[in-house]
Amino acid sequence: MIIRESARGLVLIRQTEHARLCGVMAQAWGNERFEPPRPLDAMRNAAAEHDNGWKEWEDTPRLNPQTLRPHSYSDIPVDQHLEIYRRGIERTARRDRYAGLMVSLHGSLLYSRYRSGQPGAAQFLAKQEALRGRLLEQLSSDTRLGPLTEPDILRHNRDLLLGWDVLSLLICHGSAWRSSVDFPSNYAGGRTKIAVHESGERWQLEPFPFREPLILSVDAQEITGRTFADEDALRRARSSGRQHSLAVTLEPA
Repeated sequence: MIIRESARGLVLIRQTEHARLCGVMAQAWGNERFEPPRPLDAMRNAAAEHDNGWKEWEDTPRLNPQTLRPHSYSDIPVDQHLEIYRRGIERTARRDRYAGLMVSLHGSLLYSRYRSGQPGAAQFLAKQEALRGRLLEQLSSDTRLGPLTEPDILRHNRDLLLGWDVLSLLICHGSAWRSSVDFPSNYAGGRTKIAVHESGERWQLEPFPFREPLILSVDAQEITGRTFADEDALRRARSSGRQHSLAVTLEPA
């Protein structure tokens, strides 16, 4: 859950919605300066599905007893976070083995960088390594996808997914809390920092990585109140909340 404040209370954006935007970015990615992703269909699936494990939790989000707000993706208890990631990776891998491989790499990258000391993290990383071994073995006989499992290509695609993830989070939060996002620019090892300039509903990127300006519509729910006495109060606020869309345009600087 991504949480923003509004005049009336809170604006809630689902992780699954944030991931959908990543899929839109993946589909539109590439121009004379940025090489399109390969394989496009699987990378689009990986981007759009990398947070699908959140669906069940976000249907009935739980209250953080410290903040008296719904748990956000950054403060959810680690045992729940692990279960969400395991579920989403396994679900994606069943539908699309290459996409599942990429989502596993993405989850492992996040855990090794930001959650390595947390309970259960080492076991999660070990299980993901084993899962990737099985997926790589299955993909090795695929004449189209097998060549795209070379380590350098996987690293490029993993970092593309991470970059889309970060850029989508900035947009969903409505705040460019970092001035640039690092992306791989080609499969020869090139990398480029894309500067991000937020100006209301228009976001300028320099250099621009998409084929054309990208208009994004973000589905959100606005609820009245910023803190809630208990989970029943949160459920009541959500049941009467207002659904609306946030429009954002990504364009060249």
